[in-house]
Amino acid sequence: MLEEDKPVADTPDWRRMFDLKHPMLKPLWVRLVLIAVCFAWAVVELTMGSLYWAIAVAIIGLYMAWVFFVSADRTYFSSNDKEEP
Repeated sequence: MLEEDKPVADTPDWRRMFDLKHPMLKPLWVRLVLIAVCFAWAVVELTMGSLYWAIAVAIIGLYMAWVFFVSADRTYFSSNDKEEP
């Protein structure tokens, strides 16, 4: 195997940017605030006349709502990770 064929460990994976399984996002209020901010920003963009940005931000809000509350990954957000001593 050539040296340039080996994967570099420090190479960032673009899929990690879209991974919403972060411990910071486990509280319900944080998830609801994020979704509300996205939809509020979509309304702001719509009132400013930027239809495409409004659609883009609304799609992001819908994606987050789907991951947080509808998809199979929703069990990650409802599980308790409290450590037992």
